[in-house]
Amino acid sequence: MNKVNAFFKLIRWPNLLIIILAQLLLQYMLIGNVFALIHMAPPLNSLYFFLLMMSTVFMAAFGYVYNDIQDIKIDQINKNEKRIIDVYIDKKTGFIIAWSLLILALIPALYLSIVLQTIQLFFIHLTIALGLWYYSVKLKKQVLSGNVLVSFFTALSIYIVWLYHLIVLKNTAVLMVDARKIIPFLNIVIAAYSIFAFVISLIRELIKDIEDRKGDTEKGLKTFAIVYGIGKTKILVYFLSIIMLLFVFISAYYSYMHHWLKLAVYFIITVAFPLVYFMIHLYKSKSNEDFGDLSTLAKIIMIAGILSIQILYISY
Repeated sequence: MNKVNAFFKLIRWPNLLIIILAQLLLQYMLIGNVFALIHMAPPLNSLYFFLLMMSTVFMAAFGYVYNDIQDIKIDQINKNEKRIIDVYIDKKTGFIIAWSLLILALIPALYLSIVLQTIQLFFIHLTIALGLWYYSVKLKKQVLSGNVLVSFFTALSIYIVWLYHLIVLKNTAVLMVDARKIIPFLNIVIAAYSIFAFVISLIRELIKDIEDRKGDTEKGLKTFAIVYGIGKTKILVYFLSIIMLLFVFISAYYSYMHHWLKLAVYFIITVAFPLVYFMIHLYKSKSNEDFGDLSTLAKIIMIAGILSIQILYISY
């Protein structure tokens, strides 16, 4: 593996592409489309959106790299053959990459907070950076706290696009008046997608804890899977999966009642059915390979949920 390939693997480029996809769909096929219906341009223009997307992606990449640096010894046990740090990229270079990515994330965030005259926005990004750092050095060693934080940041990577739009609307009274009829709808829909991302991400985090339990145990981590065991972790994942399944059925019913039949069918076929399969496979899972397959399936379900924005675009 050459240095370039190692770098892209280190920053988890497929996960970054999912963030980019989700934000693009939100900006242009959901928010942009709904505002077009009332003959308004999206409050956050394309340049500012692009800067926000850059900041989000670089911040996520920073989190991945810094976490891998902190996990060198654990990864030697859990996934030694997949390690990048201290194999293809030395630890010192890893730190340089991590801090460079953080700077690249904070610069556009600072610029946006200045031009939008809302300095609090920059502190949101700064808080995320501190949260990712704290997760890597401390929080992931504790029961459930790290899982919840990572899942929250996943949901925030979706909601933050709408948050920026709301800030622009708040700063421009005329725009706020013109958009008042569509804001409640967008609030509900984008909150729903954010909740979906949070729960499915939390499910995946718990599955990964089961998968990594050997190395985590040897290094003294107190993850949910270690403290309460695989059986109780499975029960928690089942509970979250049932909540998610109910959430999907409610979304499908809501879509059907609004005569968005294609969207309702999409939710059932591409999200609900795979969730049921996930729960069946979870019951049978015993090996790390089984749990690795579940983690991949959870990611596929997340992507399927995000892609439903295209069907909503067609339906609305």
